[in-house]
Amino acid sequence: MKKLKVLTWNLGYGAMGAEADISFEGGRKFIPSSDIAVKENIAGIKKILTKTQADVYLLQELSAGSLLNRWNNIRKEVHETLPCHTSSRVSNFQLPLFFDFLKNEHGMGTFVKDSFNVLKKQIRPFKVSEYYYKIIPRLDFALTTFVETPSGKTIAFVNTHLSSFDEKGVLRMSQFLDLMTYIKKLAKEGHSVIAGADWNLHAGKFHFFGKDEAQYEKYNHDFPYHLLTNGWTAHFPNDVPTLRAANRPYIEGKSTTATVDGFICSPDITVECVNTLDLGFKHSDHNPVEIVLSC
Repeated sequence: MKKLKVLTWNLGYGAMGAEADISFEGGRKFIPSSDIAVKENIAGIKKILTKTQADVYLLQELSAGSLLNRWNNIRKEVHETLPCHTSSRVSNFQLPLFFDFLKNEHGMGTFVKDSFNVLKKQIRPFKVSEYYYKIIPRLDFALTTFVETPSGKTIAFVNTHLSSFDEKGVLRMSQFLDLMTYIKKLAKEGHSVIAGADWNLHAGKFHFFGKDEAQYEKYNHDFPYHLLTNGWTAHFPNDVPTLRAANRPYIEGKSTTATVDGFICSPDITVECVNTLDLGFKHSDHNPVEIVLSC
């Protein structure tokens, strides 16, 4: 069987490195990082993407430029870093201002190595989505790239990013159920399915620091393993957390952390291993997660 390496990573627009904090999470800054820090984060992200040499990258918070990352186009930088990959993307947040160069755009991108035949892509909106600061809409999607492997097998790579700050996880659970209905339909149509995401659902212990529990507890929601039936499996790393809280700059041992990034696979997928790449949250408030599988 052919082995595949797939990496999922929320890039935090390039603006959410270890130095960052943001008012949206109770921090002091509306713009989380300086322009110099953003450029350093993007440079670090590019080095990691080059080093990992994954067959497929599922990237979230891939920005064409916004106020939050001081209009640095990380999406363009990633494209230039992965020239031997075919890409598909979707924007889940666009806020045009008076001029094009001031536009705010965030989204997701999937990059597939050119040795695989990309058949098509599909963008499926969720029925419900959240609002930034309760007023700015963020449209959430499942971005699916259908790939034919050299052996002739068709795999649907699903990239998504569930809601973050909905109290008690109501929106997240609605989106999760919507997604499960969708990917099970793909499997019935004969596709193998690999869904990688920032699920914003906690797959391990939430390590609160200090008084953070009072702040984050209302948003905390566990991953619903019980909803995976009939051979479907979830795969999260258990060695190193994948997310750190952004209510203050990251300090190891003095920051709240959790595991929310990982994969769901259809019953025909054999997983060899899943690991967090421990970057100490240097370039993003998420660590990348990679999975090696046979299909």
